[in-house]
Amino acid sequence: HGIFPFALGLAAISETAAKVFGPFRPVVATATSIVPFLGTLLSWLNSVDASRSAVDKALSEKDKGIGLAPGGIQEMFVGYPKPGTHPDEEYAILKNRKGFVRMAIKYGLPIVPVYCFGATKMFKRLQISFLEQLSQAIRVSICIFFGMWGLPVPFRQRLLYVMGQPLYPSPGAQMRQGAALEKEVDDLHERFCEEILHLFEKHKHSYGWDHKILKIV
Repeated sequence: HGIFPFALGLAAISETAAKVFGPFRPVVATATSIVPFLGTLLSWLNSVDASRSAVDKALSEKDKGIGLAPGGIQEMFVGYPKPGTHPDEEYAILKNRKGFVRMAIKYGLPIVPVYCFGATKMFKRLQISFLEQLSQAIRVSICIFFGMWGLPVPFRQRLLYVMGQPLYPSPGAQMRQGAALEKEVDDLHERFCEEILHLFEKHKHSYGWDHKILKIV
């Protein structure tokens, strides 16, 4: 995710990416719709609000898939320079993010794992714990960040997208309830997390990140 979800945004507007990922609608935070220009751009991309009801409606129409960053706003604040983290560590907030898995099972859709190298390095931020707490409370991203020349201009950074195999719910998963459904959710979620880690380890050398590790939190 990084300060701004460049990986998701660029994939949504790039014709080349569309040929690889197929057409999809990006899922974005509610607050982005009120930002000048950005709100217009997202409307042009036919984006989906990150509320459960909006995502549910988008999937029920089945005209396009959706693309989302499960870590959301909280992922802006993990990683260096947060206390207890290291510059050589990348983080993905996934451990307790299972809503997208439930939606996939509900509609019998595959989940395609994608990792984008470099997206977290396009801006730097100042570590101010109060802003992190406030952002999570009001569900709006508030942080002090900077790019080139100390301005909100992204650092020049090569991005590398890597995509795993589609992960399908097991046959009949849509009909399961109770403990059986929860097991299906947990199993598919675990497969997704494992695939993200596998993609990172498999391709980090190609990006020059041999020294880095990815942590699922």
